[in-house]
Amino acid sequence: MPLIQAVLDHTNQKIEYLNTIYANQIIPFIRRRSPYTLIASAVAAFISYQLYKLAQVPKQLRHIPAVPYWKYMRSALSSESADVRTQNIVLPVLARSRNGVYLRPYIGGWTVGVAGPAALKSLFIRKDDFPKHESFSLQRESLLSKFIGTENIGSLNGHVWKKHRMIANPAFHRSMPVKLFGRLCEKMMTRFEKEGDGLNNVDLPMFLQRFTLDVIGLAAFGYDFEALDTPENEKVDNYNEIMGGILSPIYVFFPILEKSFLWALPKRQQLHRKMDEMNKLFYDVIENKRKTLANLKDSVEDTEKDLLTLMLEAGEDATDTQHRLSDSELRDDLAIFFLAGHDTTSNALSFAIYFLAANPHIQAKARTEVIEILGDGDDAVYPTSSQCSQMKYVYMVMKETLRICPPAPNTSPRKNTEDFELAGTFIPKGSSLTAEIYALHHNPAVWKNPETFDPERFGPGGESEFKASTGLPWLPFANGPRQCIGMNFSLAEQKVVLSMMLRKFTWTLPLDSINKDHVVLGKGIGILSPQDLRVDFSKRF
Repeated sequence: MPLIQAVLDHTNQKIEYLNTIYANQIIPFIRRRSPYTLIASAVAAFISYQLYKLAQVPKQLRHIPAVPYWKYMRSALSSESADVRTQNIVLPVLARSRNGVYLRPYIGGWTVGVAGPAALKSLFIRKDDFPKHESFSLQRESLLSKFIGTENIGSLNGHVWKKHRMIANPAFHRSMPVKLFGRLCEKMMTRFEKEGDGLNNVDLPMFLQRFTLDVIGLAAFGYDFEALDTPENEKVDNYNEIMGGILSPIYVFFPILEKSFLWALPKRQQLHRKMDEMNKLFYDVIENKRKTLANLKDSVEDTEKDLLTLMLEAGEDATDTQHRLSDSELRDDLAIFFLAGHDTTSNALSFAIYFLAANPHIQAKARTEVIEILGDGDDAVYPTSSQCSQMKYVYMVMKETLRICPPAPNTSPRKNTEDFELAGTFIPKGSSLTAEIYALHHNPAVWKNPETFDPERFGPGGESEFKASTGLPWLPFANGPRQCIGMNFSLAEQKVVLSMMLRKFTWTLPLDSINKDHVVLGKGIGILSPQDLRVDFSKRF
């Protein structure tokens, strides 16, 4: 009894103390403040609580190693580059994961990051258990959603996705337009000398960005952006501004800003207006193509037709209208092809040319192969598809480039429809999952000396042959039924450009290059790009 009494006395003392605080401090504080201050304080407290909840790992996922929420978010929002974020935050957590499965922040919470070869094989092969997540399609007011739409082949699932894939497949499985690639590459190389300081200190990513914009415009829907001829034109400027704003980290992680507060963001409003203009361009092109389709069908070879024409023809050949795409579906598919085929390819080429500059012996070996196939001389030669298929070492260079610098550091999320065991880790139903490509490619538990550029990894008997038996160690284009539909298009484009440049030029990095010791990645999230990459070219003839 004395013990109970002591506890009661102590409790009463605490209650009296709290009553004193409430009467002498809290009540006077409330009386001194205006209602607006109190409302603001309540809102601030509510937001703080929501942010606190956001940073907590959900109970059902706490058995999975997780990166520190705010450390990761600080890195992403401060536009820290992917390599720094991976080395400092992700790889230490992966070292604690026995199968490459971990947690990282994503839109509105957490996603299960998958960076282990065996786990990734399960993720991509079992497509019905892991359909694409609806996180982007639900944000219809965002700039990204306006660009890619909600009916594109990259985000759809089930029978609707199959319809889109069936119509798009013939367009991507025909012979590649290598003549178009070669003609525009020759034009780009002549621009090196005409603009800036001749062949010295060439702003390579800028030229390649203009080149791939012209390629995708003509190859996708027969529209010439004239980016190489007139780089300052309004459509090119608008497109570049839109692309620069689509993956702004603050809007990616906090989509409510565009959904509810766009009225207070004038610069963002301007980008939305430019996006509306680009949408009009897409729809105008589709309308004009439909009008001219009958005349084009038999008068032009399929290899010379653009993707939109081939997709329209595939729809016309369908036995019923349910297997045709509406204008909005075509627009969304064109946009996703555009997004996937433009900056990704230009950056892949920039990185490949950088690694060849940083490794002269590899550049020389690649050039020897090209000359054996295309011949030598100062005449313009456009590689054929057959010749491109013979470029084994150039392809090894490309694959190693895509390992170290995959264009996209991760895939769009998938959603688990049922409880599932992923490489020994329990994943509860309804989880978001992403393939962490950059982390996979740079994980020392997967690749030996992952930061070293070594094309021989992908040669006969090389490391990749052994690694393939462990699952999926190399994933720049994803894998399985949802593999990037434009993979062969991009690879053919890269082979044409690299072979033509190797035949015509030798190149090095300027002495004062910030990339002299290692490639410096651009900051932010999304598509990887080199920072301030300039190259000194020398003609071979």
